[in-house]
Amino acid sequence: MEDGALRLSQFLTMLDLPVGLIGIVVGLITAVRLVPRAASAYLAEAGLVERIAVGLCAGVAMLGFLGTIETIFAKKPDFPPLAMLFAVAILLCGLPAVLWKSRWRRVAEGVATVSIAVAAILSGFSIGFLFVPLVILMIWVCTRQIWADERSRQKREASQSAKGM
Repeated sequence: MEDGALRLSQFLTMLDLPVGLIGIVVGLITAVRLVPRAASAYLAEAGLVERIAVGLCAGVAMLGFLGTIETIFAKKPDFPPLAMLFAVAILLCGLPAVLWKSRWRRVAEGVATVSIAVAAILSGFSIGFLFVPLVILMIWVCTRQIWADERSRQKREASQSAKGM
């Protein structure tokens, strides 16, 4: 039993850096490409996978918030720069939950993907392997958002070209 858990943690640790880097790229593409335009008031219905991913990100952000508050109230706010970056990255994970009903939700999901990937890379070999499944889930959510946007863009262009004929 312990051997299987050790192998799984070693496998996830090995995936930490590559998955984190892919997550940063996919998250940035999602955040930049899916910025709402003035005419886009339509917000697509969220699927089950997206709800689970955003819920997990909100939970991670809440734990990060509670940890930051506890550190401040313990009167030991000795934050080195990397710890500050880690805390900000963890707090940004909750952005999709905050902007859930907003048209900025898809951009927030891209930002959350980048932030959880950065947190996984920064925490590296201590707890970074625990973030890898969430990074993979957020990469999946972002790629689905990009594909859905591309399909709707193609349909829109096809209908506009049909009207022009």
